[in-house]
Amino acid sequence: MGEPEIRRLLTERAIEQIEPDRVTSAQELEVARRHVASARQIGADDPVGAFAIGYDAIRKAITAHMRARGYRLRKGAAHHRRTGRYAFAALDHLDVVRHIDAFDDLRQLRNQSEYDAFTVEPGDVRDVLEHASGLIDAIEDDLAF
Repeated sequence: MGEPEIRRLLTERAIEQIEPDRVTSAQELEVARRHVASARQIGADDPVGAFAIGYDAIRKAITAHMRARGYRLRKGAAHHRRTGRYAFAALDHLDVVRHIDAFDDLRQLRNQSEYDAFTVEPGDVRDVLEHASGLIDAIEDDLAF
């Protein structure tokens, strides 16, 4: 995907250009790392909460990349879906396709657990934390933090 998809997201007004902000981006990545650590601590006792925190770690890591590169989501619906589209476009040069592919499935499971009282299993928590850690590591490497 790459640059043509980024331009498409800009044209569609799904994202907008801003001044790159590496300081805030680094802070967001640190928050994402803390989310993973917190989710690991509570996973056995509160899998739904741990899953939500792990999912947010993925979203915040992608948002941190966006901010460091000078983009942000525009206001409006489907924020999480647009976050995933950005990830496919901007992170295509990294070896993270399986983590990004998982993001949409994890988003759907998160929505079910949030809005439909769907039960999250311990394996779901392990999955989200594996994908979160993989993306955080790759994004940190890509941004040279």
